[in-house]
Amino acid sequence: MAEPVIKIVEGPSPTQKGVSEAITVGLAGVLSAGSVAADIMPFDREQLFGVMHFRLQEALQAQRRARWFGGKIYNRFSGQDPNYVLFSGTHLGQTLALARIQTPDFVVPRGKYLLRLDYVKEAYENLKQERKGAPV
Repeated sequence: MAEPVIKIVEGPSPTQKGVSEAITVGLAGVLSAGSVAADIMPFDREQLFGVMHFRLQEALQAQRRARWFGGKIYNRFSGQDPNYVLFSGTHLGQTLALARIQTPDFVVPRGKYLLRLDYVKEAYENLKQERKGAPV
């Protein structure tokens, strides 16, 4: 059975929330407001290219780690999925548009979604060609 193209992320676990609160000394609420604002603002093409490049590299590292037991454990605890890339709803829509896919109706700007890696690669390559001035 093929894996879904998009997965809806439920949100952080209670453990992740606790660790976040401990690290930020209770300022998570203030910091998360800034994070929400950043997630709903669309990127320009250069910003999108940079973010996609970084996240694609992270996913490829997670795939390499997933080949051995310790790497699988690391991926599990770090929350990295070797087959998916995390996007906010706004940035997912931009990425899907680059892959020539219409954004599904269930996607909302403040939502968190995982997009299958092969679609991220396709969108990245299309944006790379667009930046070079080649027809996409």
